[in-house]
Amino acid sequence: MSASPLSGLLVVDLSRHLPGPLAARILRDLGARVIKVEEPELGDPVRNAPPVRGGTSALASQLLAGLESIALDLKKEPARRVLERLLERADVLLETFRPGALARLGLSPEELLERYPKLILCSLSGWGQGGPQSGRAGHDLTYQALAGSLAPTGRMPAAPTADLLGAWSAVSGILATLVGRQRSGRGTHIDAALYDAAGHGNLIAWAAEAGRPHGVGEPHALAGALPCYNLYRSRDGGLVALAALEHKFWRRFCTALDRKDLVSLQYDASGAALRKLAVVMSKRTRAEWAEFFAAHDLPGEPVLAPAEARAHRQAEVRGLLRTAEDRLPRLAFPALFDGERPRAPDHVPALGEHTDRLLEELGMAPDSGSRRELRAGGIGPRRSLRRWLWRLAPSLRG
Repeated sequence: MSASPLSGLLVVDLSRHLPGPLAARILRDLGARVIKVEEPELGDPVRNAPPVRGGTSALASQLLAGLESIALDLKKEPARRVLERLLERADVLLETFRPGALARLGLSPEELLERYPKLILCSLSGWGQGGPQSGRAGHDLTYQALAGSLAPTGRMPAAPTADLLGAWSAVSGILATLVGRQRSGRGTHIDAALYDAAGHGNLIAWAAEAGRPHGVGEPHALAGALPCYNLYRSRDGGLVALAALEHKFWRRFCTALDRKDLVSLQYDASGAALRKLAVVMSKRTRAEWAEFFAAHDLPGEPVLAPAEARAHRQAEVRGLLRTAEDRLPRLAFPALFDGERPRAPDHVPALGEHTDRLLEELGMAPDSGSRRELRAGGIGPRRSLRRWLWRLAPSLRG
């Protein structure tokens, strides 16, 4: 299998922030050509997400590398004509507007599929295209809150799960409909929602709920309720993850410690059992527990800081994360095809960098080459005080 299985596929990306750009980047890693349509003044907000080094955001370096950027103000008709020419060639259109926004631009899903019958339109929104929340504002935290996925711990999540799963669900939908299009010859409108993704990520809690109702802050088996599957403080104050969920591992753990009295506590969700295990785990340092787990082939590991995780030999061998020439990170596609990992080019495009080249490719370059004419039509990046302020003072944003 080639490491670029989507070679020849054209994706037009209207998305912003994290979920849509991540979906686009995944498709680019897999070999698709991705043309990112950005608002001419500020572009995608990820460009200004701190930290910024050498004028490039560390987040943008991971999400935008390998993409082509064209600056279009879709509120202006000349810019919309450029988009329409792109869609004549596109296989996929990815957008993250609120429901109804495309229609207000004269590009409703129904009209798009009528004009471009083979187009796959993926609408990745917060709440989905229907339901009482569909028009509401939201972010990852609120999608997780309403989907119940914050309930087991009642704390801030370690990762924006709705955003990340939402991106992958959009990619899954796009890939599935590409296969379907080979048979039917017809495009599809995909309604993907970050709220749905948060609910999907809550599957363990839904299973636990079938046994009995759980309140907010009441952990289920895999969220801190069990002694055998939990986080513990080590003697030196570090954190250790113990995941001896199967009985064979728990018995091996207890035997290696010469603590057969602990065997019966594996699934004991009482506070007393958790406290007893906490005392046991506090007897060794984080490094000592790491050696212990490795020596006895037990599912347990030290909890590493990001810098430690990046330097771990497993991450190094797998090529999980690397530093590009701009000294910013590039996260690898999380799978290998026939031993080869897909990889997009490292170049992070400037806002609208490919506008002129794409206009020429589409046969739309102005005869006079007038920049003023292009800008008046909402085509090409615009320099502005607002963009300068965004880069200068993150505290002024929002």
